[in-house]
Amino acid sequence: MGVNDRNKHLFEGMWPLPYGVSYNSYLIDDEMVALVDTVDICYFEVYLRKIKSIIGERPIQYLIINHMEPDHSGSIRLIKQHYPDIIIVGNKQTFGMIEGFYGVTGEQYMVKDEDFLALGHHKLRFYMTPMVHWPETMMTFDETEGVLFAGDGFGWFRHVGRRVPGYPHQSGQILG
Repeated sequence: MGVNDRNKHLFEGMWPLPYGVSYNSYLIDDEMVALVDTVDICYFEVYLRKIKSIIGERPIQYLIINHMEPDHSGSIRLIKQHYPDIIIVGNKQTFGMIEGFYGVTGEQYMVKDEDFLALGHHKLRFYMTPMVHWPETMMTFDETEGVLFAGDGFGWFRHVGRRVPGYPHQSGQILG
């Protein structure tokens, strides 16, 4: 569900992006639909079209926020406008930041280390990883599929689909 940004030249105004950057977000289409993180706000319309191309007009029940940096959380307010009944999933630190950054309130599902959320077939477990990047950072593990949604835990700057010289582990893998 993410979006490639080939136009941004500096990340946070500091780090060069010679290969662009991808904003990684994931949609889990199950009995209950969950969205993991969002994208930078400047790509919201593209992002929303991608979501709707998969779920149509079905609602999204949960928005899981693993990390509050704007490339992960920038579209929270707009997602909430399009899906007003969405429940935001995060930890205690996440919710203060969401209200402070975006003025977003509403129904919340506050998780602690090793809490879980069942979507139907998919069972998600949450792991707090503070200061892996920011103080509210957490990771979501899909126990059913064995997939870890790691936020910036293993991140690097590039857009998906571009090979980066000097990085041998790129044989069609999408790492995010």
